[in-house]
Amino acid sequence: MFERVVCGVDGSAESLEAVRQADVVLAAGGRLVLVSAVDLSDTIHFQIAPTAIHAARRALERADELDRETVEALAAARAAVRHATDVASVQAAGPPASVLAETVAAERAGLLVVGTHGRGRIAGIALGSVATRMLHRARCSVLVARQGDGDWEPRTIVVGVDGSTEAAAALATGEALAARFGSTLTSLEVEGRRPAHGLIEAARGADLLVVGSRGTHGAGSLGSVSERVAHEAPCSVLVVRPALPA
Repeated sequence: MFERVVCGVDGSAESLEAVRQADVVLAAGGRLVLVSAVDLSDTIHFQIAPTAIHAARRALERADELDRETVEALAAARAAVRHATDVASVQAAGPPASVLAETVAAERAGLLVVGTHGRGRIAGIALGSVATRMLHRARCSVLVARQGDGDWEPRTIVVGVDGSTEAAAALATGEALAARFGSTLTSLEVEGRRPAHGLIEAARGADLLVVGSRGTHGAGSLGSVSERVAHEAPCSVLVVRPALPA
């Protein structure tokens, strides 16, 4: 499980927490890929400056600044890794969601990890527009890492089930993690008119909430609530997507 993990890095404390949690769930001997994306689109705005020379200079200065920040962010991320021995860094130019998706595909990763509410200046690879896009687009499971008290491990796991194939995959993943870490696992049947609310409440005090992606069984299916849960749950959230064919 999770033998290849991609983690978004943006220099924020939240993304460092994502790195630490990616390092924890990575399988022994697995590969961890740290990704920092430089989105240079904002440098285009400098072209409205009084002269083309001034605009070009400002754009180059901004590009250099972003480049330095990504190098520093990746260095800090590597320093946060304690367990993984196969660690790679990717520094790429482009929209962060696209860079992450391309890296996941290139690495054939089984898991993408992002932080929450990051305030890094690079590209904000944290919960928000990027993470929301990845919850929809990623061809793998997505872990939204939230900071807790002390060193994080999934000791207490809650899994939402709704009778769908996707929920079954989430339960299998939760059970595998529980077996690996000796965790307490609670399976919660998703039903009623407010399934997301029930999951969020059940996750209070838990280390990890696991839900399926695109479940379609019944009116309260997980597919309609996984994104809200990822944004609002008080703990880290793992949205499980069954492995896709290569």
